[in-house]
Amino acid sequence: MTKILFEHHSLPVPTGKNVLDTLLEANQQIPYSCRQGVCQSCLVKVETGFIPPQAQAGLSSDQINKKLILSCSCYPDSDMELQRYSPKDDLITAQVASKRLLRPDILELKLDAKLKFRAGQYVTLWRDEQIARSFSLASMPDERFLSFHMDIRPNGLFSQWAHKTLKVGDTLGLQGPIGECYYQGNTDRPLLLAATGTGIAPLAAIAQDALNRGHEGDVHFLACARHFDSLYWSHELQRLARSHPQFKLRLLALEGPPPHGGEIADVYSLIRNEFAPLNDFEVYICGAASFVGKLRKQCFLAGVKPRNVFCDAFEAGG
Repeated sequence: MTKILFEHHSLPVPTGKNVLDTLLEANQQIPYSCRQGVCQSCLVKVETGFIPPQAQAGLSSDQINKKLILSCSCYPDSDMELQRYSPKDDLITAQVASKRLLRPDILELKLDAKLKFRAGQYVTLWRDEQIARSFSLASMPDERFLSFHMDIRPNGLFSQWAHKTLKVGDTLGLQGPIGECYYQGNTDRPLLLAATGTGIAPLAAIAQDALNRGHEGDVHFLACARHFDSLYWSHELQRLARSHPQFKLRLLALEGPPPHGGEIADVYSLIRNEFAPLNDFEVYICGAASFVGKLRKQCFLAGVKPRNVFCDAFEAGG
């Protein structure tokens, strides 16, 4: 059986089990969040042993050179010696500039920090050495502050803390930016952007970025919800539509009286019936993991090429 040596503890790793679960079951206090190799909060350092390629998928060249791995994505097939990794030295310090409720369950948090990023990328925010969560940027790179829209979840260790405890002037650690979900610069290709929940704002930033960069093709934006009451950011999207005739906005929901310009529609059927084939499209999807996974598959069935789909799936915790 494969073993890992972690801070003088020899731990067996059964076939099919990853390093993170092995460490947690051994009562080792390892930070983690998404468990999907996205947030990068579960990094550990390899001292000796073969590194499976998937354990470093999505890491920067600097992280790879430091022999860091994503413990949730590492399924070792030979013995490894690992050490705890503290991201402190790599974190950017961000100061809370403002916070407000956009809705009773959505918090807008603005941070003052120096960060180079592309509209639509995400960062990991650290509450402390154990609790971190990833959030997509809702702001443009030329804005004064970094803006994040957070679902305030009933049991969210980060979102409840940010809502109730975090104050203007407080500081927290920021790691990133991460992600390939940003405008790719193909100015003549039609774009299809579909989002649900707080995924709407970062996709709106991608659309704005594309238009600012002189995108010539149509930009179709589908803002989706189960009930129209849960749609938000619609005024900003409508402003974008008024300013740019090529920005085609659709406000979609399955239930509730539709607002002006809204329509009762199922996004999966709508794409199948109105957008297929999608062979020439570039597609951006952002929101809950279940929504992203299902819509991504729907787009593939409609003819979009896998290399032309860019997704950001939000983790269930908060």
